[in-house]
Amino acid sequence: MAGLIKKQILKHLSRFAKNLSPDKINLSTLKGEGQLTNLELDEEVLQNMLDLPTWLAINKVFCNKATIRIPWTKLKAHPITLTLDKVVMEMSTCDEPRPPNGPSPIATASGQSEYGFAEKVVEGISLSVNSIVIRISAKAFNASFELSQLQVYSVNTSWATSDLRYTRILDPTRGEILTFKEVSWQMIRIEADAIQNTEHEVVSAPIRLITNQSKIRVSLKRRMKDCNVIASKLILILDDLLWVLTDSQLKAMVQYAKSLSEAMEKSAAQRKSMAPDTTQVTPAPPSAQQVRTQQASATADQSASMARLFNAYDVRETSHHLQIKHLDLHICDDTIDKDRGINKRLDGGAVQLSFSSISVDYYPYHKAGETCMHWMHYGEATKSRETWARSLLDEFKSNLEMLKNAMACGRSPPWPTAAGVWRQVPLWCAFEVPHKHMAVVCADDPLCFHPLKVDCYAVLKVSTADQSRSSPQSMISCNKKILYLPQEMPAIHAEFTEYYFPDGKDYPIPCPNLYVQLNALQLVLDSRSLVWLNLFALDLRQSLEQFMELYKLNDSQKPDEHVDIRVDGLMLKVVLSYIDLNFSVQTSEMVATNTRHSSGCTRSSLEALLQAFQEQHFFTSLSSSFPRSQNSFSVLHSVFQRHAHEQDTRIHDVYRGLAPPSLSTNALKTPAATDLWAVHFSQFWVDYEGSRSGRGRPTPCVDSFPLTLWACNPARYTQLHERLRAGIGSGLLPRSESAEIASRLQRKKLLKEYYSTDASPSNMPSNGLHKPHSLDGLFSGSSSSLSLASSSSSSEVDLQVLVHVQKHLSAQVSHGQYVFLLRLQNAVKSLQRSLQQDLEQYGSKRQGPTQPFSACVGVLMKSAEVTLLLKPIPQPDLNTSPLDSDVSPSESRATLEAGSEVSEGHERPSAAGEGIQNVDQLVCAGTHAINASPLLPSPSPALRKASVDERSSVVSGGRYLCIKYLYYVNLQVSVLVLKIHSVCCSLDLKGDDTAFALEVGRIRPNQLGNVSLQQHLSNHSLGSGSGSDPSTVLLNPEVQVRLESGPGAAVHSPLAEQNGFLQCRLQAFSADFLMTSLRNLALFLEDDSASQVLPMEITIKDTHVNLKDDGPRDNASEPKATPIAVHIHNLLIHRQDDGSFSIGGGYSCSLLPVFLFLLLPPLLNYNCSL
Repeated sequence: MAGLIKKQILKHLSRFAKNLSPDKINLSTLKGEGQLTNLELDEEVLQNMLDLPTWLAINKVFCNKATIRIPWTKLKAHPITLTLDKVVMEMSTCDEPRPPNGPSPIATASGQSEYGFAEKVVEGISLSVNSIVIRISAKAFNASFELSQLQVYSVNTSWATSDLRYTRILDPTRGEILTFKEVSWQMIRIEADAIQNTEHEVVSAPIRLITNQSKIRVSLKRRMKDCNVIASKLILILDDLLWVLTDSQLKAMVQYAKSLSEAMEKSAAQRKSMAPDTTQVTPAPPSAQQVRTQQASATADQSASMARLFNAYDVRETSHHLQIKHLDLHICDDTIDKDRGINKRLDGGAVQLSFSSISVDYYPYHKAGETCMHWMHYGEATKSRETWARSLLDEFKSNLEMLKNAMACGRSPPWPTAAGVWRQVPLWCAFEVPHKHMAVVCADDPLCFHPLKVDCYAVLKVSTADQSRSSPQSMISCNKKILYLPQEMPAIHAEFTEYYFPDGKDYPIPCPNLYVQLNALQLVLDSRSLVWLNLFALDLRQSLEQFMELYKLNDSQKPDEHVDIRVDGLMLKVVLSYIDLNFSVQTSEMVATNTRHSSGCTRSSLEALLQAFQEQHFFTSLSSSFPRSQNSFSVLHSVFQRHAHEQDTRIHDVYRGLAPPSLSTNALKTPAATDLWAVHFSQFWVDYEGSRSGRGRPTPCVDSFPLTLWACNPARYTQLHERLRAGIGSGLLPRSESAEIASRLQRKKLLKEYYSTDASPSNMPSNGLHKPHSLDGLFSGSSSSLSLASSSSSSEVDLQVLVHVQKHLSAQVSHGQYVFLLRLQNAVKSLQRSLQQDLEQYGSKRQGPTQPFSACVGVLMKSAEVTLLLKPIPQPDLNTSPLDSDVSPSESRATLEAGSEVSEGHERPSAAGEGIQNVDQLVCAGTHAINASPLLPSPSPALRKASVDERSSVVSGGRYLCIKYLYYVNLQVSVLVLKIHSVCCSLDLKGDDTAFALEVGRIRPNQLGNVSLQQHLSNHSLGSGSGSDPSTVLLNPEVQVRLESGPGAAVHSPLAEQNGFLQCRLQAFSADFLMTSLRNLALFLEDDSASQVLPMEITIKDTHVNLKDDGPRDNASEPKATPIAVHIHNLLIHRQDDGSFSIGGGYSCSLLPVFLFLLLPPLLNYNCSL
């Protein structure tokens, strides 16, 4: 009896095991127990059963002992238990993909019969493995995985062990069955180390990762008639993870991943070409009428309830999921750098990244255009992405029809059943789940597409060894709780999609697309963290380049591949921090995209923007006219114009004969060089938050306004058209034939538009511009599509940006804010120099000499209003009160007072230890620390003598004194409002040269005198200060400014190369000024720091200024002073490198020295540089 059973066991196990003989089987038939020893499994069969990727191969699998226990009398309810002691598996990577996997032996065996009792017993087997060791040998490293206490068992719909009869759901009307299994293990240990050899030394640290208990939940849907798996869902659930990585370990991880990337890409391409048929996606459930027709029996009610239960847990399509509850990743410097003689600017740095509720979903066989409502994490973000992707698909289908018409008009050979291919052959897409900032594991396999979602995200600031111990502060964080946003709203949501045909058909497919949603994220630009991260990234790239050269690896990046991208942002915030003060930039809603399917980012929006720019003489005049020069870049580049009129698409190139019409895979894909980005902010504002220790609300700096930016890369665009022109020269398409096709297509399209276009006003573009009737007639005055290639790509700018402020802009600034902005500007400049020095020292050595980076930014603003909060004007009746004290304009902010003013005669204590001072010297070299908070003035003696009860306590170790808002409720300030109309400016960057040009059409001062600060802020918040836009374009600007720095500015003066050179022209300017306002303006521009000498040249022409002396009189009976009229016909003020001024020109008033006496102090105090 035992011999017969052994023969049956050998018959079935021989499919999986090698050299299996009866003497290796120890069997107890009556007890239902058996034992196998020294089993060697078949590698190929195991590969097919596990469906391993073709870049990975199994070399050997060995099991020392296997035990089986069969409950003969309870097979319906209890599983067969299979226990393995130790399993050792040896694997290796393949440089070239191995042959694809064959059919699974389990599926082959089960496909011979319907799903019956034997299949239920086999499927319910419970597996337990004490230890699994997997060793992987790769080209550059060796890795090992060790799992302990692995268990595989059947569960019910609640994922709990139960009777086997409740671990499956059967729907007889569909003929399908659902089964549920769970895989769990206690611990997994992962190790990886580089392969050392004698030829070259590899500096690499071993990688180790130990995780705690985890599990995998598997849902399978089979057909009952043949037991084949239709769809499956796999969920990997990981508990809290804490991973500490050193610098060298992270480098090793990136290097190992890079060594596998090429093989993984080839394997993924092979997998996509052999994707399963459309049967992978389950059809919709039968209708109620069909169910009633099929259930004409006594068990109709029971079948209907089973059908409802089946629909509740149905697996509509195959998917894989990863869920991590919490992930803490610590990255720190390694001491190995000092041993190698590497001197970094910051030593002993460390950064912590914290992620909460990470979920990654992968849908490999989702049909393009189908609904995603059955996805696990379907929500508002997925809905927004679905709407955007559907518009992209509609545009693709329209272009495909036009491409077919182009081929038909070109008399090219007909393609077999092209229309039928589009309808019958399914177009598949894969989606990527929203993922976190550092979750870039999937980026190594560009064909692994899945959505990623992160509920909460935080990156702490970099801490160093010389820094004082303090509580960690966030550099990147999520403000959902502060803004009272729904907790289910993810902080980061991203979906990546790529389209392909299952059989690898060479037919047009859409471009891949990426959708990202950012919600309530805050970024604090900390200087220490930026310096350390920059050094860390440069060192990582340098080590990766050395690794690639060592192992002769190719760079598999595809920079020219276009990807449709859209980034949506909600309540985003960027904070610039200096010392203990914050300057925040915020936006309510933001859209950044390189597609034209978002509000404010369409081609008609760009066309309206270009029209607004072209109306200004500053952007359309010759480049040599002041304030621009002969070397200035053209702000309105033809790339913007071509894009606005759809002259940069593949369809346009086909119409014009620049590209041959074909139905290949990449026929409708555009290169990344033609990308044109649009960023639209629905509301954009700037706040000054003052000291972090303060508890007051942020002080507005710039009120909210809509902002639009457009950016492109003309240099890459020109290089692309140079290659395109070379391709045309090689004879891609005859010019005569292309002209004939273009003419025929133009006539055809004109007729179609004539009969299909409604002439009603509702069909007109929103900007009032008529859309051109044909592609060939667009922008007839411009050059052809190849005209850009006539100029060398080296003369083109690398980055071209247009900034448009459509609404009225309102800003206000006090003396304290002005001083703080100067400090912040110097800190940013010093930080930029530090980053640039590190880039030059540790930058890439593979690219060799390159052209210096160049950029051109154009800004257009219709109107603006700048409010200056000045020192209050003295009144005749002086009283001893806080309102009449000698205060500076910065007293308008009730926040914190510097510790140096807490007690007279006491020196200010050191600021939080030597660590912070070292950082300031590091990234802000040459700047002076703020001795007092720039927001607050020195309190008057009346304030100093106030009772202690009326003051708040000293905070932060005596550094700051908190003054109650009571003293500032009725504080008066002198308000000077500058109403500005038609602001045009440009910024040109080329290497180390910087040129800033500004042109103001009209500027009018409005002096409100002494105003209560509280009343002014209230009126300002209500928008009472908004001005009206000018109805006509001003042709003669009143103010023209040009500021240059860098080697190119040395032609003006030797000092200009370092400090810059300012040129200003004031012409046809007329205004009335109070003498006290000019004096207060000079005080407003005062700065305690040592100002640099800024060489300048100021020209004043046809200017009329009326000066009124409104100062206090000693005697009230004295008559009012007569206003002084200053008429300047032509005046030239020149400042030399030594700081001296030379004045020349003609004037018509003998009181000009009075005007100069009031004008020169602001110029002496003015400190501005690029």
